[in-house]
Amino acid sequence: MSDAGEEERQALLPRKEKPSKSSYSATGSINPVFTSSTEKVGRSGSLSGIPKPEPITYSWKNVNVWIGSENGNGNGNEDPESGCCKRRKNGAVSKQILKNVSGVVRPGELLAIMGASGAGKTTLLNMLTFRNTGKLRVSGERAINGVPVTPDMLTSVSGYVQQEDLFIGTLTVREHLVFQALVKMHRHLTYKQRMIRVEEVIQELGLTKCADTLIGIPGRIKGISGGEMKRLSFASEVLTDCQLVFADEPTSGLDSYMAQNVVEVLKEMASKGKTIVCTIHQPASEIYALFDRLLLMSEGRTAYLGDAKNAVDFFRGCGNPCPVNFNPADFFIQTLAIQPGSEEECQKIVSNVCDTYDKSSEAQEVQVYQIKPDILLEIFFFI
Repeated sequence: MSDAGEEERQALLPRKEKPSKSSYSATGSINPVFTSSTEKVGRSGSLSGIPKPEPITYSWKNVNVWIGSENGNGNGNEDPESGCCKRRKNGAVSKQILKNVSGVVRPGELLAIMGASGAGKTTLLNMLTFRNTGKLRVSGERAINGVPVTPDMLTSVSGYVQQEDLFIGTLTVREHLVFQALVKMHRHLTYKQRMIRVEEVIQELGLTKCADTLIGIPGRIKGISGGEMKRLSFASEVLTDCQLVFADEPTSGLDSYMAQNVVEVLKEMASKGKTIVCTIHQPASEIYALFDRLLLMSEGRTAYLGDAKNAVDFFRGCGNPCPVNFNPADFFIQTLAIQPGSEEECQKIVSNVCDTYDKSSEAQEVQVYQIKPDILLEIFFFI
């Protein structure tokens, strides 16, 4: 390597600073960090020697979201008995998007959030990730391992795969991941450890064959396929081995084969102890079978949260049996959708399902995961 090239590489390396002896954990505790390369190597399951973060249980309780004008008291806690919309004296309308939504997702689980258009699934994901809140008024509790979570804390321990893939198309897959490793991974990691981690992620996410292929620009530069591009998005987020991953409609724009391949990647990540949350729109039956947990939304309420394999029995108990050889995902969405011309009838079905869930054992199970009593906080977020 030339002297100039070596100088450029050295410029990208982290500066040698006095290493810190402790770091803040997502659970509010202080955990030791490894302070030398010798200590790092061999003390984790990976070749890079990067310590494995602790597993994450993410819970939320009584999340409410309002859009529009406030109704006088300024906190967005309008009376739910008065309906979803209220009109102030000046004529402005305030609409409630999410209504007392609670839930939990644990390590090793792949949670799929589903619902018809306008059900509130994207708004819920935005609230869980503190993203795209705009002028929304939000109340409720969000916690990691029982500790109230802040946006900065969540960002430090989680990854977010957005629906639209954003890359520099003139880079290869490996070059993109090397760049991400240099700017995102912990400053005390050596250049060699970062490069080893890049190779690990390439192998884990099945990007070996396209590692030296240009990412490409649609319509201008031929590059990797849509499925490979989505896997690259996951790779970019798991370089730091984050234990909590959010994905916004990861199968959007993919054919059935590529969509299943992408969800299998999420399932594999969950099998390694990560906590995975994704929104998804009408998955095929093969994809539905990969989900561990299912969260169904309708009209801003929770219609079901529990094991995906038990959802069909739950709907049968509500008087809505799924036909034989019918895709359960399609059935749930059709049942919970508000169809034009049949609004009143559909509203009754949705209310029945949501009310039944509120009284079910699945709903009671969610209440077990609450904010720790010694640090219980009622957090209101106004953006």
